[in-house]
Order: sequence, then C-alpha cells, then structure tokens
Amino acid sequence: MLDTTKFRCPTCEAKYKVVRIEAPPTREELTCLSCGAWLRNREGRFALKYFRTDRTRREVRGRKPAQTRRI
Repeated sequence: MLDTTKFRCPTCEAKYKVVRIEAPPTREELTCLSCGAWLRNREGRFALKYFRTDRTRREVRGRKPAQTRRI
C-alpha cells in the first residue's frame, strides 16, 4: 500500500498529492509545476513524488505561471 498525503505549495498554493516510497538516496531536485518553488524530494529513507491535483488561482485567472528552475 502506498503512503499518500495532500500537500499545498507554500508559495503559490498549488495542490498536490504526495506519495512516499522507500528508495535509495538521489540528488534529483524537484520544483513546483506552477511557480518553480523548491519542493522536498526526501523524507528520511523515503523518496517523495508529487502529483498536481488542482491549478493555482493565478493559473485559473489566465496568467502564466513563473518559469520553472532547471538543474
């Protein structure tokens, strides 16, 4: 069974479902799909995977989201 929780980006309030999976350490950087804010990629021995479930208020109003950061 997967361990899932709800999450909101603290910067833009985009809604996500987060899945925790036991996995070896990784250096992958994660950013919000709406605003580009950094998101945690690990919680102890668990890797975090984010699935966006709703658009932000800014996107609904027709404004473009901020440029995402690429690593």
